[in-house]
Amino acid sequence: MDASNNIGNRTPGGLSRRNLLKYSALGVSLAGVGSLLAACGGEEGAGANISTKLLRIHLDEDISNLDPAFNAGHTNTTVRANIFEHLVTYRPDKFELVNELAEKFEASSDGLRYDFTLKKGIQFHGGYGELTAEDVKFSYERIAGLTEPKIKSAYRSDWIALKGVEVHDKYSGTIVLKEPFAPLLATTLPVGSGEIVSKRAVEERGEAFGTSPIGTGPYEFVEWKRNQQVVLKKFANYGGAANYADKPMWGELRFVVIAEDNPTTIALETDELDFAVLGPTTVARVKKNNSFEVIEKTSLRYNWIGINAGHPNFKNKDVRLAVIHGIDVPSIIAGAFNGQWTRATGIVAPGMPIGYWKDAPVYQRDLAKAKEFLAKAGAQGMKIEMSVSTGTPGGAKVAEIVQANLNEVGFDVKVLVQEGGVFNQATPEANAQKQLFYMSYSTKPDPSWSTKWFTSDQIGEWNWMNWDNKEFTRLHNEALVEIDPAKRNEMYIRMQQLMDEDAVALWVAWPTASLAKRKGLKAPVRPDGDFIPWTFGRDA
Repeated sequence: MDASNNIGNRTPGGLSRRNLLKYSALGVSLAGVGSLLAACGGEEGAGANISTKLLRIHLDEDISNLDPAFNAGHTNTTVRANIFEHLVTYRPDKFELVNELAEKFEASSDGLRYDFTLKKGIQFHGGYGELTAEDVKFSYERIAGLTEPKIKSAYRSDWIALKGVEVHDKYSGTIVLKEPFAPLLATTLPVGSGEIVSKRAVEERGEAFGTSPIGTGPYEFVEWKRNQQVVLKKFANYGGAANYADKPMWGELRFVVIAEDNPTTIALETDELDFAVLGPTTVARVKKNNSFEVIEKTSLRYNWIGINAGHPNFKNKDVRLAVIHGIDVPSIIAGAFNGQWTRATGIVAPGMPIGYWKDAPVYQRDLAKAKEFLAKAGAQGMKIEMSVSTGTPGGAKVAEIVQANLNEVGFDVKVLVQEGGVFNQATPEANAQKQLFYMSYSTKPDPSWSTKWFTSDQIGEWNWMNWDNKEFTRLHNEALVEIDPAKRNEMYIRMQQLMDEDAVALWVAWPTASLAKRKGLKAPVRPDGDFIPWTFGRDA
């Protein structure tokens, strides 16, 4: 889970048709501010004016740790995608699995064993030698907590079913699971927790590995200037594992950190960026600029107003219903997000491969009904608190609208605006005292990544609604080992129905990922708005 500001089947060459069908059963479709770009003389086509020497990509917040085991936020992911590779991964523009470091990759019929054979001659950056099956074993078992010394990876649950990785020889091995794990091919292997690190580099560099990473990807880490830029250079000995995409063409990737929307737009207009993440209030302005094109994708992430059912003020369901019927969500989307985002009706966005609840209720503001629920609870005039983070885009405006809406219902609303680190990292005791709060979570292309934060065992961690629904938790756990996509789909819809029945959340938006690219730049983007900068090229 990434509670940050923003918002991975290629056809594996070594997959048999039997295993293609197996993957399909899992619900996965298989088939810095720098110098200006110089013109490339003598070339024709729309991309001829784009130099291959330097590509400048916007980061809306700084990186913190590039170690895949700690996977600390979306900007770290954007940078890491150029440094590390996976056994299997997603195409740059669609949720379709392909082999990357694996020459062959096959699943057993019971979903417990995954045999792999590595491509030979793949080199790690920094002279750390050839990739071997031992590196694969170390990478996965390390996140799972099976290596010594043990590390506490926040993404250990990605490998919760891992029994271990058997190494057969230098280039082959088997991933062995304790039980089937449906998200393995949807999120674990093709996304962050499937990235392969150099065992020797991790052991030698220790904690410093997070800021001096070693992978096998097309680009290697060169420089990090805090809150300014991250620089990667093309890896001269790149092994070419990512043969599902065009060869990397950029001599240097420069990631420029600009946190605010307006300065980002100015950087585009003054020719200091080639690709940027846009805030909703700047999209219209950039669309008018003939030098850029805007790509828009409805992301999988979800924004919502949570109601702490464990707080004395909200233990009565009628009070929670008064909140849900009293808030005007369309006004929030218009006022806080310039009308750019898609209204959400549940955790799971329509772009998720499974689990979208298309018949979910859409709550329109009904002031009379809200007042009726509040009166039924005998809670007119109740003093309540609405908490938002300065790090969540639009948070202050959301709180302002909620405050006005609920004051009209009959509540007495106080708004508490907190710095992002304080808001997100509060103690369990402090989180238990939150009443209403506005949150934004990113996710991955499997609904388990969305539901996991609301299980009973997350109370005191990320389940700030303090919502203890045993059926929801049971369904979440059962869906992890269920490999029939139709059955999983029903489970995730039922989980969302349970949240709705208990009135613990008002869903606000599935944010639109708005991305600006320089004209002439070919920029593949996945359906959820994710992108891999090294795969960018020039339009023919």
